[in-house]
Amino acid sequence: MNLLLHICCACCLCAPVQELRKEGFSVTGLFYNPNIHPLLEFRRRLKALRVFQESDPIPVVYYEEYGLREYLKHVDYEGNDRCADCYMMRLRFTAAYAKKNGFDAFTSTMLFSVYQNHEQLKGFSEKLAHEAGVAFVYRDYRYLSDCSHEIAKKKMIYRQGYCGCIFSEFERYQDTTRELYKGGNLNEQGKKNSRYVFDSKRALQRCDCFDRGKGASFPAPPSDTAC
Repeated sequence: MNLLLHICCACCLCAPVQELRKEGFSVTGLFYNPNIHPLLEFRRRLKALRVFQESDPIPVVYYEEYGLREYLKHVDYEGNDRCADCYMMRLRFTAAYAKKNGFDAFTSTMLFSVYQNHEQLKGFSEKLAHEAGVAFVYRDYRYLSDCSHEIAKKKMIYRQGYCGCIFSEFERYQDTTRELYKGGNLNEQGKKNSRYVFDSKRALQRCDCFDRGKGASFPAPPSDTAC
């Protein structure tokens, strides 16, 4: 089965793509992410996927135009459903591309992230698949999250510190100490905050803007899963 896999980032791709291949899927990636800001961050994540391809030559369709204006047009960033709008924007594009280009089915690495709203993503994908007339492949690979990050680390692939949009960037870093950027002496609270920011295990492995484990429930990895 020819499967179109929407790729949100290289980190979330590393382990799940191996599992999909084990199931017999012929996987083609799609990098369509107008939600990644600012421009330099967008370029970092684009490059990270190309770095992944150097060791694992998965075919990928790239949409390389910086999509800030497209994001702002489709997402109600002042409302309470910003993330839902963002999911729909990317999944709708993926489903339409899969149908137009003759793929048997589609899915997204967003479903494999422990930080995203899994049930919402699943529901949106099923709805869009029905509307587009193309199959949706549902897999819960959230148990592969740590493994995927370890693979990214070994491959020296860039691991981002926030989900993507300028609003999630603000939410991620708004509580960090301002003293850190003034170059002065840090007070005790500032030292605590600065340690949090530069703790690579906590900061760099944080792939998205959702808190891990909050309401999450996903299966344990099979015994033959290896990083």
